[in-house]
This record gives sequence, C-alpha cells and structure tokens, in this order.
Amino acid sequence: MRMFVSLGSNVDPQQNLGRAIAELRRRFPVAATSSVYRTTPVGDPDQPDFWNLAAELECDLAPDEVQRQLRTIENLLGRRRDPQRPYGPRTVDLDLVLVPGLVGRFGTLELPSPLVEREAFVAVPLAEIAPDIMHPVLLTPLKGLARAAAERSSPPPKALAVELTS
Repeated sequence: MRMFVSLGSNVDPQQNLGRAIAELRRRFPVAATSSVYRTTPVGDPDQPDFWNLAAELECDLAPDEVQRQLRTIENLLGRRRDPQRPYGPRTVDLDLVLVPGLVGRFGTLELPSPLVEREAFVAVPLAEIAPDIMHPVLLTPLKGLARAAAERSSPPPKALAVELTS
C-alpha cells in the first residue's frame, strides 16, 4: 500500500532530515522522496525557516502503526514536544499524511491529514512525487491542491539544491 509522509526540520535540518530518511529506509521500503523545500514557519513565526520534503512508502502496516514508528524515529532524533510552544522549533517532524483511498481516524491519526489541502509545506512536496494522486475526500489531484496552497503561502515554498547528510 502506498503511504505518504511529510517531513520537516528547522534545527540542523540538513543533518536531521538526512538521518530521518535513513531511519525511514531502515524500517520501510521508500519508493520516492521529493526535493527539499524551504518554508516559513506556520503558527509560530519567531523561529528559523523549515526544510520540508515528502516521502512515499510501500507498506502493509496499519496507518496507526506506521505513525507510531514515525514517532519512534522522532524520539530517536531528539524531538522534544514543548506544550508551551507546540509549533516551535524541532529537530524533526514526521507525519503520515495520506494513504490513497483511505479516509478516517486511525487511533489519533486522521487520514487524509487536513494539512494536505491547507498547507503548502505539505502539499507542494507531496505533489512533486505524486501529482496525479487524488485527495480521497476532495477528489482533486494533489497538483491542484499544491498550486492553490502555494498561491496562499507568502512566500511560497522554495526548492533547495541540497544533499541531505546523515
């Protein structure tokens, strides 16, 4: 089953995203990764810009189990959740955001994530690796959602010419 993960970091992002991709590859078959995009922080602007990308996994695990493994990777890479600053800086943020054709709640996970249609930092990298995948509720291709999200984003995500290191 195809599953799409959103990745982000604004604390040593080149290294932390590289390590996150390496950990994803240790646990799952990774079919594709997008370019890395620089994006402005959402919800807490007083912090460095984020680096974001998307990954496509081929996996037959239940979505909530995949999300648990993503949390394990976050913890391994030093992610600390600050209740006083939930949108603050982070070493890494990994979220299962889309499983084509799957809609609903899986534990605390909602699929598709509302971020897919709302936020350019999720939609743009996703559309790069799966432009024609249809959002299972809106029945709109990801490339259309990404275009609309990028138009609402100021500034829009900017692709970076970087190599991730682990």
